[in-house]
Amino acid sequence: MLKIATWNVNSIRKRIDQICNFIIDNQIDIILLQETKCTEKQFPYEEIKKLGYKCAVYGQVARNGVCVLSKYLILEKFKIDIVEGYQEARYIECVVKYNNQKIRVVSIYVPNGQSPDSNAFAYKLKFFDNLYEKIINLLKNEELTIVAGDYNVALDGIDVFNPILLNGKVCFHIREREKLRAILNLGFKDAFRISNPDLQQFTWWHYQGNSFRNNQGMRIDYMLLSPQAADRLETCYIDDKLRKLKNPSDHTPVVCVIE
Repeated sequence: MLKIATWNVNSIRKRIDQICNFIIDNQIDIILLQETKCTEKQFPYEEIKKLGYKCAVYGQVARNGVCVLSKYLILEKFKIDIVEGYQEARYIECVVKYNNQKIRVVSIYVPNGQSPDSNAFAYKLKFFDNLYEKIINLLKNEELTIVAGDYNVALDGIDVFNPILLNGKVCFHIREREKLRAILNLGFKDAFRISNPDLQQFTWWHYQGNSFRNNQGMRIDYMLLSPQAADRLETCYIDDKLRKLKNPSDHTPVVCVIE
């Protein structure tokens, strides 16, 4: 079994101990992190190498940032700017060698969008359009592929605490939901929803207003699997224990197990 996790850590240097403990305690083979919020020179390589893991990092000063940490050899890595003219560390793609098989993994951090009437929201929609084209090319490879991370969109009513209240707001606006749905319609599968078709569980809660205590959250972090990966899916679950820690990220990990 191969255990793969995704987690928006909201600053890797602040939470490096939490990350290392999570990897060890849960025997994670590959973890895809978002919002690392540091340059590649600032990245905590030593702590990761002590675990025996390899790193592929796309960093940026104080914001964004994505990386792949793998127990197994990383054969190739690609740092890609999804929208031309916007050099932001939001997409890193790696080919990992596992038992003489190649597995392609992507750590992705989709822009938040700020508000539906903003330029940032238009950029978010453009990001999704370009990601759609990228996904088409990934599917052509017919490989075991996992595109996981913070998509900053809750797909359906079950994925938010109050769909009526949040309808039309950023991260639950119909236009961005349609963009994510279009990617799924290409053939990638939502691993959590395959394993838990009727379960309402969230991956993000605001720091303010006792949102976590009141479970006023959203499921905006996804493990999207190519058909080849979906066929081998054993299970997928959200681990919300880390949101209960002192000084937590506002997100919690999603974990999938591939046979």
